[in-house]
Amino acid sequence: MLKGEFHAIVHCPSCRSRTDVWLYDVPEQDEVSGETTTQDIIEECEFCGCEMDLVIAAYGGGWTAFLAEDPDAAFEIERLDSGYDGWLEELQPEPHPSAIFYQAMHDWTGLLYSMGDRRSGAAAVNRMLLIQLFSIVEAYLSDAIIKLAFDDPNVTQAIVRWHPDLKDERVSLQKVASEPNLVRDMLVSQLRVKTQFHRFEFLHGMLRAAIGHHLLPGDKAERDLILQSVHYRHYCVHRNGRDTDGNILTVLTLAYLDELAARFRALVGHLATAISDRR
Repeated sequence: MLKGEFHAIVHCPSCRSRTDVWLYDVPEQDEVSGETTTQDIIEECEFCGCEMDLVIAAYGGGWTAFLAEDPDAAFEIERLDSGYDGWLEELQPEPHPSAIFYQAMHDWTGLLYSMGDRRSGAAAVNRMLLIQLFSIVEAYLSDAIIKLAFDDPNVTQAIVRWHPDLKDERVSLQKVASEPNLVRDMLVSQLRVKTQFHRFEFLHGMLRAAIGHHLLPGDKAERDLILQSVHYRHYCVHRNGRDTDGNILTVLTLAYLDELAARFRALVGHLATAISDRR
């Protein structure tokens, strides 16, 4: 059996609706004889709930299927292409993350004072502004750290030695010999795909190990403001603005958002300076 994600559209024999069928494995054609192999499965119509007897057949690198009671009404099976995310692997680091950040912040500030609700810290538009503010900051941190790792082998090595998911990674010598940029590419992939760039304490440790830079401010009040905002982000993204007790956030006033934006500008400015001085 071949594992993967497969999809087909079947006309239900009972209600005649077009119903989606999702499969997680399909038969494989016999490689030696080239003979077609089949698999019998039972799927349920998503509209009327009746059971459909399907026959899946593998042939010539593809698959077809039909209802057991109507072999002449065949339909194709599509294998979902996981390569849609492949462009990420070819993506080069953004060359000017700071310039993009400051332009985005300029636009965000305009939205804050033209669209933000001045009367309520519980307004939906203010929650959206908070989420967008985080998107801008996270994009900068992602681009800046990935560019650091891409450009500087010493940074790559330092992060890998520190990173809890990479420091004990095992690869073969043959793979290392055939892919000279293997370590860098593995790190960049980890950063792009598996790293949450609003985990500021995690990034603080990474940057301290990589370039000796403290991402979070030394002042406790400023640091607490930034770290508490991560909780507010979670409530807005995952709970539509309500905390774990079900209470709607009321702190997202324009003054609060403006102050948080100032803290993020300072955070980015200090990191950008540290990166520039290193170069």
